[in-house]
Amino acid sequence: MKIALITTITPASENIRGTSALPYHLMAKRSKDIKVEIFSYNVNQLPQEKIHQVEQELGVRIRLMPLPHWLLWLVRLHLLMLRVFLPLPYLSYLRLPKRMVEEIKNGHPDGIWIYGEEIGGIMAQFAGYRRVLMGPDSEALYYYRMLGERFVVKDWRMYVRQTAMYPKYLRLERSFLSDEKSLYCVVGEADAEFVHRMNPQCKTIFLRHPHYEVARRDGDAVHFHQPIRLLIAGRYDLYMRQSADELIGALCRCGKGTSRESYEVTFLGKGWEELADSMRRAGWNVSHVTFAPNYVEEVMRHDVQLVPISIGTGTKGKVLDALSNGLLVIGTPYAMENVAVEDGVSCIEYRSPERVVEVLADMPLRLPFYEQMAERGRQSVLAVHQRERVSKQFFDLFLSKNYL
Repeated sequence: MKIALITTITPASENIRGTSALPYHLMAKRSKDIKVEIFSYNVNQLPQEKIHQVEQELGVRIRLMPLPHWLLWLVRLHLLMLRVFLPLPYLSYLRLPKRMVEEIKNGHPDGIWIYGEEIGGIMAQFAGYRRVLMGPDSEALYYYRMLGERFVVKDWRMYVRQTAMYPKYLRLERSFLSDEKSLYCVVGEADAEFVHRMNPQCKTIFLRHPHYEVARRDGDAVHFHQPIRLLIAGRYDLYMRQSADELIGALCRCGKGTSRESYEVTFLGKGWEELADSMRRAGWNVSHVTFAPNYVEEVMRHDVQLVPISIGTGTKGKVLDALSNGLLVIGTPYAMENVAVEDGVSCIEYRSPERVVEVLADMPLRLPFYEQMAERGRQSVLAVHQRERVSKQFFDLFLSKNYL
């Protein structure tokens, strides 16, 4: 089978200025009889040496396509603010030049894979071909949630932006094709349900997100360190700020029953300075790592990851990284959605920070119970989110018997 991938973002083993890792890992474990040629606008600006490295790692050919002159002029003249007047997101106006369409067709692909819902309009240029548009998430659902969650958006200018962007992406998703050879694929179950509700004619499917790098060796049992090592990873930004503030506030207020001496806390990422200082003042043993040369190796040094995500859609890659490497994940519903784990069995999902305080007070008293929970989470993610399994499920979408 031969697939032509048309994408705004050049794939890479990690997310580089965009969600570049998902298509990379879907291709990394594909069947040997599947050939993929990539046509990328390279909006994430991968340098040529990195592109060559990806080609070698994946066994693919990457063709870079120039952005149209009208879009380049908008950027150069700082006129992107004009997009507020456009009925659709500005990238959705991208279409391939006729010569590029003919070149792709002359390669006789068995299917067309389009990555990035904003360029879903390109599907119409390949009528008659089997086409899969991968979100990877529903942007309309993202803005819908942003507008519906209290206190997440505190800046009025940001609120105005969310209000303007939501109808654009809603129109976009309602315009998706609904013929017998087209399919929309996302890595969020709520995303798929939202798109189907907004556009019932669009064939939409939820696909599990593959886990990425696994450093823990098979057979290595999960045993927590003494003191237990807690990790909070990611950037202190809009996606985590509200829930992180609430969680750290609760941990700073809690009494000595939490057994603070039983824990070492690490913040990994930028922007955590104030929260790290507040925990130190409250008596916690805290360190702050702004950057780790090898992210997974740093994660592996810990036992438990706290994931206070306030908003978002799709599947959170850092949650999969932690679970697949044997960490017990304690996260909000947004952190845990779309991951094949169960609250109280293979993870802990919390709706109030006081729940986290209770768990941390109990953990040193029942360490084997929580170690077993972490192991169950690891085994579930390794099985259900296995790259080979998810890759096969994805590429099978190009076969007629698997279409909805």
